[in-house]
Amino acid sequence: MRLKFFICFLFLLGCISSYSQDYEYKERKKKRMHYIPRYPIELGFHIGTSQFLGDLGGTEAIGQSFIIDTDLPSIRPAVGFFGRYNMGGHFSFRLEMSYLNLSGNDKFAGKGFSATTHSDKDGWFRFYRNLHFQTHVFELTNSCQFIPYNFKLTGSRYTKTKQNTLSPYIVLGAGFLVFNPQAEYNGDWVDLRPLSTEGQGLVEGRPTYSLVQFIIPVGFGVQWEHNHDWILSLEINHRFTFTDYIDDVSTDYVAPAVFEKNFNAETAQLATSLARRSVEHDPNNIYGYITAPNAQRGDPKDNDAYYTINIRLAFYLKKSRFLALVKDY
Repeated sequence: MRLKFFICFLFLLGCISSYSQDYEYKERKKKRMHYIPRYPIELGFHIGTSQFLGDLGGTEAIGQSFIIDTDLPSIRPAVGFFGRYNMGGHFSFRLEMSYLNLSGNDKFAGKGFSATTHSDKDGWFRFYRNLHFQTHVFELTNSCQFIPYNFKLTGSRYTKTKQNTLSPYIVLGAGFLVFNPQAEYNGDWVDLRPLSTEGQGLVEGRPTYSLVQFIIPVGFGVQWEHNHDWILSLEINHRFTFTDYIDDVSTDYVAPAVFEKNFNAETAQLATSLARRSVEHDPNNIYGYITAPNAQRGDPKDNDAYYTINIRLAFYLKKSRFLALVKDY
């Protein structure tokens, strides 16, 4: 009797062990079907273009803080480097530092316009305003990257064939930018903020704006990962900002007397010249009322924005495998 019981016990124990091993094998096999980066940390760089979306420049239509307001002559370069930590095959965190240049020029707001011939098109009013700017921008951002699905193109970790994986992704983050708008005058680039071109800090209710601003980057892209060695990506990233003064334009024109009251004669003359530049191509002030004191200079209802299109190349740090939270089996 005891022998039969012992044999049944051993048989049951064997079945449980076999089932457990089979279940573990199936689970491991199931996980192998999903792409998981072998190394969690990447370092890389990006290079591409930047485009300002704000009060200055744009197309013939009314200015908009979206890609459809792009004017090709204002596209500028953007570069940077980044580090990324992968939490499995679908989530990662990215710390990034970037340099880019932003530019806007009212002369690109339309073709065939003349400052002495009125037009009802929205672009003509920007053309007549005749303002421009450029600024160097430095960014520091921290973003979360989400990959909904990884498409394995070739290869397997169980063969000698190299693996290639294609992955679409979206990006959402937060960060800061540092900027300093300038305009060209008599061959020199002049800082605009100290001149208070719209009376910032001089007129009640118009405080001086900060040159450090909070941003929210939102973007999407597609990446190609080659054999756990490197990743090549193409990404479009839009920055939402909380300022309307990246281009130093937001509200209304102020009277020259405001500058004369607060600055010395030389600075007052410079501020007046850079605040109202329509006289440069309409010296007789035929439509001078459009840029007269208290007339609209910008649109404070919409904050400035910009976007970048870049190519990214990253390499895995192969000594970082011990830091992986999710193993690739």
